[in-house]
Amino acid sequence: MLIKRLVLCGCGIAILLGGTAVVLDSLTHDQAATPVQAEGSSATPTPGPGGSANPPSDDQSDVPIDGQNAEADQSNGTTRPEENGKARELEVLPPVSASPTGLPAPSPPAALVSEPLPAAASAQGTLVEGFPSNIVSFPDGTAIVFTGISPSDGTLQATAEGIVELSREKVIGHFQQILQSHGFRSEEAPAVTGQQALRLARGNDSVSVTFSTTGTGSTRFSLLGNFHTEPGW
Repeated sequence: MLIKRLVLCGCGIAILLGGTAVVLDSLTHDQAATPVQAEGSSATPTPGPGGSANPPSDDQSDVPIDGQNAEADQSNGTTRPEENGKARELEVLPPVSASPTGLPAPSPPAALVSEPLPAAASAQGTLVEGFPSNIVSFPDGTAIVFTGISPSDGTLQATAEGIVELSREKVIGHFQQILQSHGFRSEEAPAVTGQQALRLARGNDSVSVTFSTTGTGSTRFSLLGNFHTEPGW
């Protein structure tokens, strides 16, 4: 009797499970057959009076933007009505120009020699013709040993050697005073042992002089100058 009841209970449970499966299968089939409208998609267009669909337009290019109109009005110098009905003139500012900075560069010094340059020449014991004595001159009482000039590509090179019965300091001071009056400035210059060197420069022009003391106490000097026909630094 107990076995018969267990069999009947099992049959009832099987029938109940079978019915549940049928209901679930039907629901799944209905959901698969129903189309799902995507979220955010536009609604179905409504036919117009002529039977054609008029979808809503997303183009807002014709809608005026306050900022753009304000810029256009300002660039044209026109007026724009305000909400209260009054017109307000937009001020057009002038362009801002950058102010100059720094100081102008100084002009190069004028040339001390000019074309045509003299021909190359040299002389013993005297001042050679064409030597730039208007630029560099010797101390009074100088015994000239040698002078020479040589032109090349717009440059006049002058060389000289002399002996004068003056102290080295006085001879150096003479060349400094003469050349500084033409705008030359003294620069440091190396020298060998027992000698002293002086270099003066003015733009592209330069004069170098070396000094030594003779056995009699006189000063011997050797000079090399370069002078350009064109001004420059």
